[in-house]
Amino acid sequence: MVERVAERDMEKDIASSRRAMRRRDVARKIFLQVHRTIGLFAGAVFVLVGLSGAILAFRENIDEWLNAPIMRVDAPAQASYRSLDEILAAAIAAMPPDGKLERLTMPRHPGSAAAIIYMVETDDLDTDVFEMFVDPYTAKVKGLRLYLHNERIFSQPLVPIIMAFHWTLLLGANNAYILGSVAILLFISILIGIYLWRPLNGNWRLGLKIKWRASAERLVYDIHRSVGIYCAALLLVTLFTGVAMIFKPATRSVTTLFSPVRQDPDFGKSTLIAGHAPIGVGEAVASADKIFPDGKLHWILLPSAPTGVYVVGKQSSDEPNRTKTYRNVGVDQYSGQVLYVQDRDAFTTGEKFLEWLFPLHTGEAFGAVGRSVVLMVGLAPLTLYVTGFLRWRHKRRARKRPTNLHVI
Repeated sequence: MVERVAERDMEKDIASSRRAMRRRDVARKIFLQVHRTIGLFAGAVFVLVGLSGAILAFRENIDEWLNAPIMRVDAPAQASYRSLDEILAAAIAAMPPDGKLERLTMPRHPGSAAAIIYMVETDDLDTDVFEMFVDPYTAKVKGLRLYLHNERIFSQPLVPIIMAFHWTLLLGANNAYILGSVAILLFISILIGIYLWRPLNGNWRLGLKIKWRASAERLVYDIHRSVGIYCAALLLVTLFTGVAMIFKPATRSVTTLFSPVRQDPDFGKSTLIAGHAPIGVGEAVASADKIFPDGKLHWILLPSAPTGVYVVGKQSSDEPNRTKTYRNVGVDQYSGQVLYVQDRDAFTTGEKFLEWLFPLHTGEAFGAVGRSVVLMVGLAPLTLYVTGFLRWRHKRRARKRPTNLHVI
C-alpha cells in the first residue's frame, strides 16, 4: 500500500514537472516571437540611431575637424585670452545691423575658437541662426556659418543634422515621440532577450562563450547571444535615458513623485535705468564670479531685450554635463546686480537624476572613456541586427527543408 502511494506521488511529481516544462516552452516560444518581431522591424531603426549615436559620442571633435579653418585657432605658447568685451565687440562689428545676439560660448580647449550665436529675421518673417567664431587670443573673427534657416533641418551643418536624426529621425521635434515609442519596444525586446539568454541547464557560463570553430549557424547564434548579454546593461541605460529625455514632461512628473523638482529657472528681468548704459559682458562675469569664484567660464547668455539679463554659466570640474552647465547666475544688464542663482550643489535628488540623463546618454559624464564606451555601444545594434537576421533566416530555411526522404 505504501509503495503504491509512493508511486502515485512520484507520478504526480513527474506530471507536474512535465506541465511546468510545457508552460516554460510555450512562454519561451511566445517571448522568442515577440523578441524576433521587434528586432526585425524596430531593430532596423535601432541600427541607424545607434550608428548616429556612435558618431555623436565625439560630436564636438568631429565638428571641429570638419570646420577646422573657422573653429580652430593657433594657441600661442605663452598667451592669454583677450577680454570678453573685445571678443564680443569683434563679433558685433562683423554682424549685420539687425542681428540679435543670443550667446557667447567659451572655447572648449586652448586650440578652439569662441563661438557667438546671433539671429537675423528674414523678409518672410522667419529667423536665420548664425554661428560666428572668434580667435580668443587675437579677438579676430575666424569665420561664420549658417546654423539654421527657419526649421529646415538640412540647412544645418552636418553634425547638427546627425543630432536631429538621432533624436527625431528628421521628423521634427514634435514627432520625437515616434522614436521614443520605438525605443520603448526595443527596451522590452532587450529584457526578453536577457530572459531567452538564460541557459536551460543553469550553466550561465555557456551563454558567455563563442564557439569559433562551430558551424556558421551556431557561430551566428553565439555572437548574437554573447554580444547581446555583454551589452545589455549599457543598451538598457542608453534606451532608458533617451526615452526619459524624449518624454521629458512625463519624466519630470514621475520624478516628482519621489523627489521635488523645481520648474526651469527664471533668471529675472533687468530694470532700465534712465541715462545709464548697459554694463559690459566682462562686468557681468565679474558679478557672477563673486557667486562662483571657482569653475570654468562656460557661456554667457546675452540680453536680447531691454529687460533681458546676462546669464553667466560657470562649469565646475565635477559637473557630469560638459555640453551645458547648471551653475548659472542671472545678472541685471544695467546695474550688474545678481538677480538669480542656479546652483547644482543645491539640487534635490530628483533634479540630480534629471541632470544626469544627458551626460549618461552621451557618455560625457565619464570623459573620453565614457564617450568611447558609447561609441562601442552604438555599434552593437548593427551586430545584433545582422546576426539576428541571419539567425531568423537559418530558422526559416530549416523549417522549409523536407523531413522525409523517399527513395525511388
